[in-house]
Amino acid sequence: MRIFFLFAIVWLTGCSSGGPVEVDGIMVESGLRAFADGQHFDYTGHLDKALKGDDAALEELLKFSAGQDSAASVGHGLVMKSLLGKLGDELFSQKIAAQPEEVKHILWAGLEQAGAVSLKNDSPLTLKALMPTVTPAEHRGLYVFDAQNSSFRDCAEPDARYLVVDETGGNLEKNYRRLLKFPYPGQPIFAVVKGYKTPYFGNQVLTGDHAGFFVVTEIIELEAKNYRNTCIPYEFWALGTEPFWYAQVSAAEGVIEYRGMDDERTKVFAYQPPVEEEGGMKIYTGVNQDSGDNIRIVVDSVTCSDGMSDVTYKLGVKLTMNGKELKGCGIPFEAGQAASSSEGNK
Repeated sequence: MRIFFLFAIVWLTGCSSGGPVEVDGIMVESGLRAFADGQHFDYTGHLDKALKGDDAALEELLKFSAGQDSAASVGHGLVMKSLLGKLGDELFSQKIAAQPEEVKHILWAGLEQAGAVSLKNDSPLTLKALMPTVTPAEHRGLYVFDAQNSSFRDCAEPDARYLVVDETGGNLEKNYRRLLKFPYPGQPIFAVVKGYKTPYFGNQVLTGDHAGFFVVTEIIELEAKNYRNTCIPYEFWALGTEPFWYAQVSAAEGVIEYRGMDDERTKVFAYQPPVEEEGGMKIYTGVNQDSGDNIRIVVDSVTCSDGMSDVTYKLGVKLTMNGKELKGCGIPFEAGQAASSSEGNK
């Protein structure tokens, strides 16, 4: 009898102190219970009723949020994962389909935190119900591959940078590496893709300089950046012949780029505003401290011919790359966009 009373005291003490509790095979962790109690939310009671078919209790459980409490968030995710297993993919997806976006966000993040990363294979209906209800549309912009944080700048929204979620089966990375064998960090390519923008995607976290997520569902066209397709406003592109070379000066992208056709690597320099001299001449300079390269570009408002066509350009350019002087012609952003439109109408 004494042993029975001691066991009862220990059991009651564990329950009252917020220890873990099992409800029909689903474990509710102590951190989750403690947080729910602090919010005056009967978590285990709602879970018990939900498992017995009480839709109102299930609704309240789905809407439960642990806020910034990491232990409670993980605990709630584990319960949702177990609940998904109990109810099955079809029924669980039906229950969450009508929930508002903010509830779906919390549920999706919680399920991924709980290790339910195989939703696409094991619970496709639930994944479809959790995803933002946005129809993919065509977008044009600059794409940058990064092993951790790939990004996209939309032509229609050039001042915003989006964190890319590649839903093309890794084809974005494959084609990026095909186009740029030796990219400098952050080097973009031009992309025409189908996708959609969303404030959340699973449990992925936005960094401070990203406006949201851009989910790419289909690749239409990818190509190296040039003066015709670069939709982020630039100051000018310079083109030269004998030998062939090009350079871009862009305050919006924060770079000065140079590429000679005899080198597969694009040399890059941090953008610095030009020094303006009499007569409207502008001088841009840059030094790459990592590579030791240096560049100087003198731009003058004089008509220029590339010597290989009948095209006349508005800017004359003298570029000195590591002491080697090159001559070419400059194309301001408006002229580059006009050339792109003209080619597109042919």
